[in-house]
Amino acid sequence: MPFTARLLTLLAVIFFPFACARVTPSAPASAVRSHESDLATSPPTGILHASPRQLVGRVLAVDPAHSFAFVALAADLPAPTLAAGAELVVRTDDLRETARLQISHNTRGRTVGAKIISGQPSPGDEVVVQPR
Repeated sequence: MPFTARLLTLLAVIFFPFACARVTPSAPASAVRSHESDLATSPPTGILHASPRQLVGRVLAVDPAHSFAFVALAADLPAPTLAAGAELVVRTDDLRETARLQISHNTRGRTVGAKIISGQPSPGDEVVVQPR
């Protein structure tokens, strides 16, 4: 008999918090409806939006004498993103723009050549698509 009493006490202790949670009074329906209408009418704040600049890759090497740079393409880059003549923006890791490039027809595997239009890119800088 003492074993049964201990077991029942243990079960009561385990299920007591769950039973109390179900007995708590709920909010009146009018308060719930007014809160829902407030959420529907007020615009959400603090929402982050995706950048319009898609990451293309990183600068591999730069030939300043010929105004040419080589870009290593990102693995998840969609194929139609890069067409010959498309303009790219080169920026540092702190998002400061360092140069602008124009894609040439020179492509080999995951590497593309680009003409330097303006600025001075550095190896390791990230390259993004110029938003239209």
